[in-house]
Amino acid sequence: MSFHRDWGFPSVPPESAMPPSPPARARLLPLLLACLLASACGPLADDEGGRPGSEDPLEGPFNPVVDLRADVNRNGIVELDNPTEDEGEDTWTAERGAIFLANLDDDEDACPFSMDPHRISDDALTQCHDAMDAVVNGESDLEDLARLRTAPWPEAPAGTVGSVIVSGAAGKKVRLFKRVRGNFVSSGFPDTVFLTTAEVRRGVVLAIEGRDIVRDPEEWDGFADVVLTIGRNNPHDPVFTDTVRMRVAPVVLFHHMTPAWNVFVSKPAASIEANQFRQALGSVLADSGERMVYSEFAVDDLWPQDYFEPAYMSMPAPGGRQHVMRVNYRAPHVYNTDANAPLRAAGRIAFWLRGPDNAAIQQYQQGMSMASQTLNSFGNTEVIPPYEKDGVTYPLGRLFRGRGPDSRPDYQPDPSFTKMLEAQAVQPPIYVDTSWLFVDHVDETFTFLPAPTPRGWIALVADPALARRMLQDAQARGHGDAKLFAGLSWAYSIPAEASIAEVLDNPGLMDASAVAALEIDTQLSILREETGLTDADIIRVPFLFQNASDGVTAYQPATLNLLSLTPTQVIAPDPHGPLIDGKDPFKTRFEDALEAYGIRVHWVDAWAPFHIAQGEVHCATQSARQVPDVKWWEGGR
Repeated sequence: MSFHRDWGFPSVPPESAMPPSPPARARLLPLLLACLLASACGPLADDEGGRPGSEDPLEGPFNPVVDLRADVNRNGIVELDNPTEDEGEDTWTAERGAIFLANLDDDEDACPFSMDPHRISDDALTQCHDAMDAVVNGESDLEDLARLRTAPWPEAPAGTVGSVIVSGAAGKKVRLFKRVRGNFVSSGFPDTVFLTTAEVRRGVVLAIEGRDIVRDPEEWDGFADVVLTIGRNNPHDPVFTDTVRMRVAPVVLFHHMTPAWNVFVSKPAASIEANQFRQALGSVLADSGERMVYSEFAVDDLWPQDYFEPAYMSMPAPGGRQHVMRVNYRAPHVYNTDANAPLRAAGRIAFWLRGPDNAAIQQYQQGMSMASQTLNSFGNTEVIPPYEKDGVTYPLGRLFRGRGPDSRPDYQPDPSFTKMLEAQAVQPPIYVDTSWLFVDHVDETFTFLPAPTPRGWIALVADPALARRMLQDAQARGHGDAKLFAGLSWAYSIPAEASIAEVLDNPGLMDASAVAALEIDTQLSILREETGLTDADIIRVPFLFQNASDGVTAYQPATLNLLSLTPTQVIAPDPHGPLIDGKDPFKTRFEDALEAYGIRVHWVDAWAPFHIAQGEVHCATQSARQVPDVKWWEGGR
C-alpha cells in the first residue's frame, strides 16, 4: 500500500510534551540508524552512496512515498507503474499474491557428496545448499530469488531512513538481499535490509530467498509478511509502513498426466537378472520413440521407487511461464542405529542428484517401529490425478497413501514426514489401510493413467476375484493343465510352475485372494467417496494373491504395477500366465483394456529378481516428469 496523503512532521517536542510510548516499529529506528553508521552491518548504499547526515527534524507538509512492491499480479515482473501490483498486496489468495522459492539447490555444484556416511553423515548432507550462505551463488542462483522493489521518494527529507523486515516466524526462514552497485548483498541480519536516505529517495531493488520449505505449520505456515518502514532516527517522529505478503512455494509431487522425461533404475553389482531387466527396459525405452534420459544408480538396493521421489517447486516467470526448481525427497526409512547413517543408504541418491535447479530434502523421525518403515517407501505415496468433486477442485491431484489402522499408532508412516507432506497443502492426501499387505504399498493395488474420458484419467484396480473367474473359465473350457509361470522358479530355486487346476485347488492362494478382494473393496470405497469414481472410470486388473509372513502379496505379477511413460505408453511386467490357444489371457485382457483408451503396453520380464522379491516394474523404476502447465498458486490452497 502506498502513502500519498499530506503529513506534517512536527519538531521534536519538549520532554514534558512527549506522547505515549511509540509504536514498536518506531522504536526500531534508532537501531536502524546505528546499523547504517556501523560497517558491521554490511554494504550501506547503492551506486550513489547517501549516508544520513542531518540531525534536523523532519518538517512538512509533504507526500511520503512508502511503497513496497512484489510480483503480486504473478506476471513474473515487479512493476512500479502497474497498479495491479499494489492491489491486495498484504493478502494472499488464489488470484493474487507474491511467491518465492526455498533456495535449496546447489547452482555452483559446490556441495560435497559421498555414499559413505562416515565421510559425510546423513544429517551433514542437508547442511549444504544455496540458502546456507549469505551470498548469491552466481547468475543461476539469482534467478531462484524473487524480487521486491521500493518506490522512489525523491523528495524525502534529509535524515529519512528505512528498513525492510520480514516479520514473525518467517524471519528465521528467509533471507533478504539488496542490490548494491550491481550486486545483491545481504546484511548481518538475514531478515532485514537497511535503507539510507539516498536509497529511500532513489528506490532499491531487493531479493528474497526461502531458507527452507514448510515442514511444520505450527512453526511456520509458509507466509512471509515483508514490511517496509520509513521514518527518521527519532522515536517521536511518525513512521510509515507498507506490507507485502508472500508465500514460499510448496513442493509438488508428480502425477501420471504428464510424460516422464527421466527414468531411473538401480544397478546392483551382483544381480545378473537385474542387469538383464535394465537392458530390456533400455530397449523398450528406445522402442517407445520418446526422447528419454535413462539413469542408472550403482547401488545394491533394487527399489528406486521407494528410496527417493522426484517433485518440484515453482514461482511465476515472465511470459506466463513457471520458474521451476526440481526437488528430490529422500525416503525417511530409519533402518540403523548408526548416528552417521540412520537412514536407508540408497536414499542418499537424492543428494547425489542435487545441483543447479535441483534440490534435495530430508526429513525423518526416530522412534517408530522397524516394521512400520515400509510405509515410508514412495511406492506407498502416489498421486491421484486432478479432478473436481462437489464443486471442489484439485488441480494438482491428491496424494494417495497407505497407513496402518488407528489401533496401531506405532504402525504408521513417519509422523514428521507426513506433517511435512501435508503442510505443502496443494495436494491434500487420501489415506487407505495397507497393513494387510506384506509390503504395505498402495502401488500394489492401484495406479492411475491418463485417458480420453470426461474425467481425463482411469484408475487401475487389482481384482483377484476376476483372476479366479478367468482361471475357472479356462479350466471349464478344457485348459486346466495349462501352466502358469512355465520354466520359472521362486527364490532358492523352488519351482514356480503350476497348472490352472493346481492353482484353483490351492486353498492358501484362494484364501489369500479372498482376503485381498475384501480389503481392496474397502480401499476402493474410500477412493470412490473421495473422488467420485464410477465403474466407467475403473479398469479391473486380474491377479491372484498369496500369503506371506505378515500379510498377502501378489502371486501373479501385478500388471498394474507399471511405469507410465506418456499418456499413450506404459511398461508393464510380463504376467507369465497360461498359454491358451497360443495366447496369455492375462496379457490379452490387459492390452485390450488399455488399447480402448489409446494406450500401448510394452512388456518386460520382471520376474527375477523383482517379482520374487514382492515388487514389479513400478517398484523397480523411478521417473521424473514434465512439470504440469497448471500453476499451483491458482488452485486455491
